Amino acid sequence: MAFLIKFAYRNLWRAPKRTAIMLLSLALGSAFIIWDLNFANSGSKEVMKEFLAQYAGQYHITNTDYYDKENKKEFDNYKTMSDDLVQDKSLFEKSTRRVTAPVFVSGEKKTLGVLLTGLEVERENKLSTIYRAVTVGKFLNPTGEKEIILGKKLAQRINVKIGDEVAVIGQGLDGSVANDLMIVTGLLDFGGGDLEESLAFTQIKSAQQLLSMDPSRYHQRVSFDMENDTLPTIPGLAVTNWDDILPEIGVSVRFIDNFTWLVSFIIVIVISLGLSNTLMITFFEREQEFQSLNIIGAKTSWVTIALMIEVFMMATAAVIVGAILGHIATTYCYYNPVNIQLFTGGKPIIMGGMIIQPLVRLYPVFQYYWQVPLMIYFFLSMTMIYPLIRVIRRSKNAI
Repeated sequence: MAFLIKFAYRNLWRAPKRTAIMLLSLALGSAFIIWDLNFANSGSKEVMKEFLAQYAGQYHITNTDYYDKENKKEFDNYKTMSDDLVQDKSLFEKSTRRVTAPVFVSGEKKTLGVLLTGLEVERENKLSTIYRAVTVGKFLNPTGEKEIILGKKLAQRINVKIGDEVAVIGQGLDGSVANDLMIVTGLLDFGGGDLEESLAFTQIKSAQQLLSMDPSRYHQRVSFDMENDTLPTIPGLAVTNWDDILPEIGVSVRFIDNFTWLVSFIIVIVISLGLSNTLMITFFEREQEFQSLNIIGAKTSWVTIALMIEVFMMATAAVIVGAILGHIATTYCYYNPVNIQLFTGGKPIIMGGMIIQPLVRLYPVFQYYWQVPLMIYFFLSMTMIYPLIRVIRRSKNAI
């Protein structure tokens, strides 16, 4: 075996330029695939983190009957909860209470239906980034009351501006008609998304008063613990993950991840086919050498093993260099985040009706560093079959 390894190593460098080109192409291909997979994984997480941090949150703690079992877009506004039901008080650190209600907002021009959400303003300022979407006017005053934030499109449709008074009409939890007057203090800009027409925000105290709700009761406790993917188990309450509340977003993210893997497979196949063609030419150029080996008594299996060792040595060196280069590129993009707008023609992404402009900080996913080499070895082995069969046949005919 030691002789075969030396023999294979010598043969690799008989044509140093060709070997160097094959090594370089395979190494750069491996490096790109590793970087690309790390980018896709980190990109998905960073995009989702920015999207969820704006408003949706990582998961919602609610009454078990608040969300419909089949369709989380539907909810029962009469199903409330309180902090007393949450045994693990550490969950409060990265979560905030919300009161939600479908209401009508009436301005000078018309009356339209929206989802009004009462916020703990101080907590929202610390945990979420919804306040950044207010581009006209100002966000809610933590100590104020009966202020309301509207989307730009909604404000245009009902013809109101900053400082105007709007009527809010709904149904209280006691069955009475809920109505109040609120002052418009800010306008939300989601980049023209649909949410600009369907959302409105006020202080949680004002929402509770509007709905005739006990001050200790609320509808949702929204968690912004983005670093923890494990959902807590809370007896007597429901914990709903973001992809159940926004299934269309979850499907899109999974599609992008799967598509990235598909592209990587295609790149590996193209590289492997190119190397296979080069190897075939190399093997055929060495036909006289193989014939001479057969004439002096070398077995066909010996020649085959020697050729396989050559390819294995070259592939191993290439994937090691590729893994190092891929890791260096990933580390560089960790300290120098990639602006996602480089891939969108300078335009921001609108996801779920909200505009996001994430900087993607790449994190190495170490499973890729062995999955990619295995994938390359597999396809390279498959593409070697035909050249080896041709070489073996010619070697046998030479005897």
